[in-house]
Amino acid sequence: MTTGLGVVLFGDGAWAAETLLALRNTPHRALGVVLRRQPSDGSLMDAARELGVPVLQPRVVNDPPVLEQLRTWAPDLGLSIAYNQIFRRALLDLPRLGFLNFHAGMLPFYRGRNVINWAIINGERDLGLTAHFVDEGIDTGDLLLQRRVPIGWTDGYGDVLCRAVQALPSLVIDALDLVAGGRYTRTPQPKTGTYFAGRSEGDEWLDWSDSSVNLHNKVRAITRPGPGARTLRGERRITVWRAYCDPEWPKYLATPGQVVGREEGGVLVKTGDSALLLQEVQERDGSPYTPAWPIGTRLGTPCRHPAASG
Repeated sequence: MTTGLGVVLFGDGAWAAETLLALRNTPHRALGVVLRRQPSDGSLMDAARELGVPVLQPRVVNDPPVLEQLRTWAPDLGLSIAYNQIFRRALLDLPRLGFLNFHAGMLPFYRGRNVINWAIINGERDLGLTAHFVDEGIDTGDLLLQRRVPIGWTDGYGDVLCRAVQALPSLVIDALDLVAGGRYTRTPQPKTGTYFAGRSEGDEWLDWSDSSVNLHNKVRAITRPGPGARTLRGERRITVWRAYCDPEWPKYLATPGQVVGREEGGVLVKTGDSALLLQEVQERDGSPYTPAWPIGTRLGTPCRHPAASG
């Protein structure tokens, strides 16, 4: 039988909350939870309260008073799930067995931020989930365990995020069992890999001269719960929530961004190589709808900096 570990969970959101709740059915014990200073939602706090687990919410996680509090918990292992501060050496050395980070990317590829969005944008057919030991780099520590979850052709950000959140607790528990039993190998990461910086305001605008496949991937990569892809119809800003292309559709030259067809399920917009079917859009302060714009309608992007378009 596996000997349980005492862990402190540093995290945020449903990823961390579902993992914390799953630990109650294992030999492992949550000694405390460390929240982001500004959490994305209240799910992890709610889970900690439900289980009666003490909570810290420091401004700077590496400050000496925070380290002193963590020492009183005497953790065997630190767990990081969507936490947003860098751990310095004094904190990394505090748990008896070190720190594990759980990352939504198949390391050494997809290091960095907004990895689910970037994986969909890149047309990946699956998303990696990685358990790795934490060093002083960013997603560069020794690998422990990896899994994959599928990404379908029409899956959006919310679909893949939900699938990853559901898969993560079992990965965490399996990793804890490995460490607790001493039955594991630390695999150093290659120095080569890929790194993705965070996405920001202005990245969501659609460039109609791009390929249909790239536009299809971008729309679904940043759909709900993301900000949605954007375009302009005249002076009106349009959020594109759902779109589709078939790679077998004809390739031909015409004016990118122009509506070239109307169907029951939306409008066909010319791209740099083929077309994209816009299925669900929304105007500012309006409700989502299926577009039925006239053929010849032109869509575009702001001439000025996207953030200035409001």
